[in-house]
Amino acid sequence: MSEQDDTPQTDIVVRDHSEPMTMAEFASWLDKNIASNDVQNAIKQAAFLLCCDVIAQDISKATLRLRERLPNGTSRVVMPERHEIAAMLAMEPNRRHTWPEFSEMMVLWECYTSNAYAGVLRNNFGDPLELIPFQTGRVRAYIEGRDVFYEVTASTMQEQALLGMAQKRFAEADMIHVRGRMIDGMDGYSTLTAGKDVLETGEALDDFRNSLFSEEGQIRGVFRKKGAGAVDELAFQRLRMQLKELMRRFKAGTDPIVIEDDMEFQPTSSNPEEMELSKQFAEQINQTCRLLRVPPHKVFHFDGSKYENLETAEKMYVGDTLVPRAERFEHRFAKVLLSRKDRLRYFFEFDREEMTLRDSQRETERIKVLLERGAITFDEARATQGFNPLPHGQGEHRLIPVNMNVVDSDGTVVIGGSAASSGEPKADETESDNTPADKSKSIRLVSSN
Repeated sequence: MSEQDDTPQTDIVVRDHSEPMTMAEFASWLDKNIASNDVQNAIKQAAFLLCCDVIAQDISKATLRLRERLPNGTSRVVMPERHEIAAMLAMEPNRRHTWPEFSEMMVLWECYTSNAYAGVLRNNFGDPLELIPFQTGRVRAYIEGRDVFYEVTASTMQEQALLGMAQKRFAEADMIHVRGRMIDGMDGYSTLTAGKDVLETGEALDDFRNSLFSEEGQIRGVFRKKGAGAVDELAFQRLRMQLKELMRRFKAGTDPIVIEDDMEFQPTSSNPEEMELSKQFAEQINQTCRLLRVPPHKVFHFDGSKYENLETAEKMYVGDTLVPRAERFEHRFAKVLLSRKDRLRYFFEFDREEMTLRDSQRETERIKVLLERGAITFDEARATQGFNPLPHGQGEHRLIPVNMNVVDSDGTVVIGGSAASSGEPKADETESDNTPADKSKSIRLVSSN
């Protein structure tokens, strides 16, 4: 028998979002917490799930790129042949998913629970090979001292085929854990918990609507005799004995209920119109959108929305909702996938332009100004519209106004303005006051080199 080691051991603390679940248990969990298939929860699905879907789709449709910082404070896209991470971004995250699928799943879970997980599978040299996304309920965090380990349970054959085993433990350096609304420094505070009151209110409204329509819109009440005096005994007995059968036939839509002896029905509960039920449903959608910071028009709720306000609402949505969420993923990807040295030079970025709802007229005007001012070449302008470059290098030229000088970084004039360099008269000196200037004469063609 070996001697007992008296070295004090650090206690292991287990932090988990839930116990490992089978697919049936997970479906039940979804049914109770997120995505019930019952008709009574349709409004809640349309509000909560559609908000999450919109956020996930708007971020995942933006291309994720690796960019390199430049000395002048700008950046450029890293080509796939120049860096292995750029090559991964140009291909796929793993053997099952495309990048839009991977990003959409990660963002969905971040919306649901404010926690999204993806494990990194590396080769023997530590280079990332695959990124495997996980459901939040499949991951448990173990803390030992200052070290964190993540244990993943793959409970279905599909998950095991993706992970390659039934269970695997990841070091913190190999787990992409994106978290939002973080309070304890470790985990994100779940949206389902933070918005519990909003979602429960929606469930109460849905339950009322369901009970209302399941009873054919009937309103509870009592029968009352008009005028003074008691109800005739025979009428009372008939009413009492036949009411149940009459109600059954009425529900079946076959026979009307005939009230005799000056009897009338007096409701004891409010009807939907008095309760302004439609307004309550509309307000519930607004509250759910507010919870996830999504403008109502994104979930096709246009009450109070005006066309002239949509652009402002869209910009606020991109700047206040999409960009902060995208930055969480960008910084976490950089921390896990890049070395400390590489992080000083490279960074991840979702294409911000692809997140934005573009106005075709304003986009055309913007490209026109950039082209006429020499900021872009013909090929770059064509690329924004999805056109191929012009053959034989014809598109590698730019336009420059003739009355402007082109200078280098030292201030040396590389191409002088025609009026300044050749002593030619200015355009306004050669044209009549009543003749508009010929714009083609105020722009010249120069090589991009």
